[in-house]
Amino acid sequence: MNGEVSRLRDNRPWAISGGERVPTGQLISTGKDGYAKFYVTGGSSFELYANSKVIFRENPANAGDLLDLVSGRVRIHLHPGIGFQQYRVYTPVATISAHNPATIALAIDEDDTLRVDVIEGEVRVQHALLPSNEPVSVKAIDAILVQRNQPISRKVDRGSLYRYSEKVWSAITFGHGSSHGTGPIEAGRLLSASQAVLLPEFCSP
Repeated sequence: MNGEVSRLRDNRPWAISGGERVPTGQLISTGKDGYAKFYVTGGSSFELYANSKVIFRENPANAGDLLDLVSGRVRIHLHPGIGFQQYRVYTPVATISAHNPATIALAIDEDDTLRVDVIEGEVRVQHALLPSNEPVSVKAIDAILVQRNQPISRKVDRGSLYRYSEKVWSAITFGHGSSHGTGPIEAGRLLSASQAVLLPEFCSP
């Protein structure tokens, strides 16, 4: 981890240190220079970038409900384990689920527009506010936008993705320093891999 990374404890922010175990149900946030990579028991992991907020297993009774992205940008490796058939990630406008190992990158802007990049594997995306009978499947090396007041399009519009990328990346800082920073996403490109230096272990109880 680097920079400002904290969790909410007793309604007060507490700094997270490398190697620390963080309980379920915690709100984790990063500052303008914050970055951290968290490992979850069972093989999953996620990277939290600058100016972002997530809740780890807000519903601890269901081990498949991994993460709630509140704001900002996160990269997640989903590895469904023994005892549950899928992992789910929640955002204000969509639920992303995976039945098999997958790696995704999510970014959400101030209008709650969500971008989903699938780096490995395949996920299903269901609109949280305008649900349909069939979620949209998104495969590796593909991306999709989810907007609050519009159904999910099943056609990836590369031009819209590029314009959205220019907007959201200008508002969201990409971590701290050159060791794991990236530039804006160009049309058809995925989020580049990030490097971490000190990695806190992130385990469920």
